[in-house]
Amino acid sequence: SCLLQCSSRSNEVGTKLVRNLASVSSNHHNNEEANGSSSSNPTKSPTSPSIGNNSSTFNNNSNANPNEVNKFSSFASHWWDSRANPLVGMNPIRIKFLRDVVDSFQPSSAAAVDTTAAHNSTQQKIKLPLHNKRILDIGCGGGLLTESLSRLGASLVVGVDASTHVVEVAKRHSFHENSRLVLPSSLQDDRDIRYIGGITVEELANSWLNEHEKEQTSSSSSSQQQQHELFDIITALEIIEHVPNPSSLLHAAKSLLKPNGILLVSTINRTVKSYGLAIIAAEYISGKVPIGTHTWDMFWSPAEVEQMICSSSQSSNSGDGRMTQIALSGMVLQPPFINMEWKLDGSDTDVNWIGAYQKEQV
Repeated sequence: SCLLQCSSRSNEVGTKLVRNLASVSSNHHNNEEANGSSSSNPTKSPTSPSIGNNSSTFNNNSNANPNEVNKFSSFASHWWDSRANPLVGMNPIRIKFLRDVVDSFQPSSAAAVDTTAAHNSTQQKIKLPLHNKRILDIGCGGGLLTESLSRLGASLVVGVDASTHVVEVAKRHSFHENSRLVLPSSLQDDRDIRYIGGITVEELANSWLNEHEKEQTSSSSSSQQQQHELFDIITALEIIEHVPNPSSLLHAAKSLLKPNGILLVSTINRTVKSYGLAIIAAEYISGKVPIGTHTWDMFWSPAEVEQMICSSSQSSNSGDGRMTQIALSGMVLQPPFINMEWKLDGSDTDVNWIGAYQKEQV
């Protein structure tokens, strides 16, 4: 009924998409019959990470799709516009999930910090839940999540993205009066955001791990405070569905985690429901997402991502520690959908979902 209410152009597009949806459903059904499975997801084999002879060396050129980079570069100027970017509305529940996971599986005594509100001379005690955490934000885009992590007290947040254009937007916004990153002088040295654009996480891992090894063996490393220390938390949110080799990205991310470190991944499940909502409804009917943003074949199920991250073969080959899934939840758009308000729902991972994975303590 929604399609019938659209313009004539939308009707044509909608008719084509409905045919595609029927094809997706038919192929999905055939896959289930062939596999003897009633799962809600057709299965596909995760691509093995591209690594060289040295298990800590990653293929720098394997994992940046120029079309995807250009797509998000063209969207850079609208990154912080809630009317144009659904991630603005989604960000609060991503932060809630992260905080709940960290509180449960990586607790630390949050520091009580004296700070003075800009509009008030009264000193307040604020508990910063990510105090002293070192965090890497993969696919940081314009800095939505990166800034939030810094505001929550992380001592260092490194935002990396293959697009230099969106990173420039992130850098500019961090100095904007609305970024809420203008800190009292007593906190200026306690928190740091670093943006790195135009590289993949594989490239970052190569350089970061090399520097980390040098610092570990250097006699003066203690005085340098280990500038390339590994990370307590790594986020890869809404990114693996946009790269050619998600397994390579996740493998590189794991290599940069400390023991007991937590990797958070969010993406879209590959179901008939996700095709209808994330592509037809979001891109073609509501227009909330630019047409062509998503490719259904590049969506990943929770089970597939868990296999890429936690399988014993991945851990033993990489030498970077066994990983265990510790939390999983759906991220569900609430009606009226036009408001782009989201909630966490552990029982519904059919479309958007987020998971957490922890490296074993050695």
